Amino acid sequence: MKVIGLVGSPRRGEATDTLVREVLAGAEEAGAEAEVYHLHDMEVLPCRACMDCKTGDACSQEDDMQQLYRALHECDGVVIGTPIYFYNMSAQLKAFTDRLFALLAPGFERRLGEEGRPAVFVVTQGAEDESLFAPVVEKMAEAFGLAGLPVQSTLLAAAVEGGEGVLGRPELAEEARRAGRELLE
Repeated sequence: MKVIGLVGSPRRGEATDTLVREVLAGAEEAGAEAEVYHLHDMEVLPCRACMDCKTGDACSQEDDMQQLYRALHECDGVVIGTPIYFYNMSAQLKAFTDRLFALLAPGFERRLGEEGRPAVFVVTQGAEDESLFAPVVEKMAEAFGLAGLPVQSTLLAAAVEGGEGVLGRPELAEEARRAGRELLE
């Protein structure tokens, strides 16, 4: 079993990165092999809307997204993390999300198979009100599901500052590990 983590935050070691790693640690506790990708350190170009992925069988852009497509096809589960920046996902995760369009064959058939890969969605925000961005989080989860990454659980960390803020809240870290342990059940 293999689980991959996709960190959409440009800030290594901070809240989103730490929380994704906690979920991956839980998956490892359940016997999975885990690998993390930091989207900020990769070249994931915006979708060109060229439609090559609909006339062929894959995206034709040659960038690091090709590595991520392979990882998505080879894994059994996915952890996707983003901070909320100005009422939406980070730019790094947005580029990745747009490129998931290539995982849909003509007729919206999922290239990852009908079941896809189960996902845990990790969202961090500085705002205390957990409901503030709920509609945005729901729409992001819908997009992942359409592409074949159905969100099995969402872990929302509100009013959390930095990696220490995550680890300083034992209930949050345990919730993340539990989500990781349950990801492939």
